[in-house]
Amino acid sequence: MLSIVAACALVLGTWTLAWAHATLVRAEPAAGSRLATSPSRVWLLFSEALEPTLAHLTLVAPDGGVRHLVAAGDPHDVHALIAPVDALAPGAYRLLWHVVSADGHPVEGSYVFTVGAPSVSRPPPAPPAAEFAPTTWGPAVLGAPLVPALLRGLGVGALMGLVGLLTLARSGRGLRLASGLAVAAFLLLALHLGAWLMNVSPQRELTGDWVTTALASGVGRVELWRTGLALLALWALGLARRPRLALAFAWGALLVSGAVGHSMAMHAAWAVPAKVLHLAAGACWLGGLLWLIVCAPLGRDGAAFVREAERVSAIALVAVVLVALSGAAQALLFLPTPIALVRSAYGAVTLAKVVGLLALAGFGAYHRFRVLPRLERDRRTGFGGALRAEVLVMAVVILLGGLLAYIPPPAAPGAHAASTSAD
Repeated sequence: MLSIVAACALVLGTWTLAWAHATLVRAEPAAGSRLATSPSRVWLLFSEALEPTLAHLTLVAPDGGVRHLVAAGDPHDVHALIAPVDALAPGAYRLLWHVVSADGHPVEGSYVFTVGAPSVSRPPPAPPAAEFAPTTWGPAVLGAPLVPALLRGLGVGALMGLVGLLTLARSGRGLRLASGLAVAAFLLLALHLGAWLMNVSPQRELTGDWVTTALASGVGRVELWRTGLALLALWALGLARRPRLALAFAWGALLVSGAVGHSMAMHAAWAVPAKVLHLAAGACWLGGLLWLIVCAPLGRDGAAFVREAERVSAIALVAVVLVALSGAAQALLFLPTPIALVRSAYGAVTLAKVVGLLALAGFGAYHRFRVLPRLERDRRTGFGGALRAEVLVMAVVILLGGLLAYIPPPAAPGAHAASTSAD
């Protein structure tokens, strides 16, 4: 645990790379431009694909009057928005924009342009204080909203535990723990859905119209599917008493999780498959640990526990390799240069996660080569405490993964050189 904290502390003081959420790349009218006549439209080009239904554009007139523009996606470019503009009187105008990118993260900003001759222009008006709330809802850590990040990490962690436990269990001994994980997964993912809706709302508040619009967006539908499948898994396990059906729903929710976040904004065909593989392998790893904790009392009675420990150990070895390979693939996608590991918040948390995974691999090697041979000689040897410690470290690693989902990856050098966003 201390090594994870130390890894973060080592790199947090050296960030210089830009972050890569959706950034305004080009605008018409351009920032700081002076137009002879009123523009007929506003056109904004961003660095990432957008959710047009969640975009809010506001035009502030020289006298402080506010116009809400009706934005739509550019049919020729998923990165762009178009909004028609009625005739504007001469003067300086401020355009405020609030958009949600394809990875589900809100970004906002503003810039000024002028209509008419210099003699009739006025100083740019200040943005209305209550037009948009702060960029993140609630406290933020490393640029990520803390509450949604924690809820996502805990919810996905409970879902991974449920999937892994039901997949690896060979009897009904683990159903009580699985039921608890199903309850936790649904409640946490439902709370995360509410927190996400709050975070992407321009005013950071929930209204009926906004919730309907947000849930109809691409990102909203994926979040809703994940929460709904978690609810079905809870129903199948808790009420229908059908563990296999619950496992199918839980696997569905976990696979849907691979289509949420940064991977959705990447054009690489293997971005989502790499994330799905990462989650699936991690679920089998975590589920094996939970199953051994459930079976630990058998270690005093016979060889059954030894056989289960050997089986889980073999599965965990494959899972470790798959977690490492899929994690490396995601790092190659989201970290443009090796130096980004030590000069960006995303890289810092990635390094901390690597340290945690190395600690988990150490736990696994210790169990495989030291504890199992002792169990074969003396079945009274127990290691339930070590298993619980390993689960605790894995929980920290999963929480770091939840934080990564909300931290913008560092931008490639020069990626936003054309940005026209201005104050």
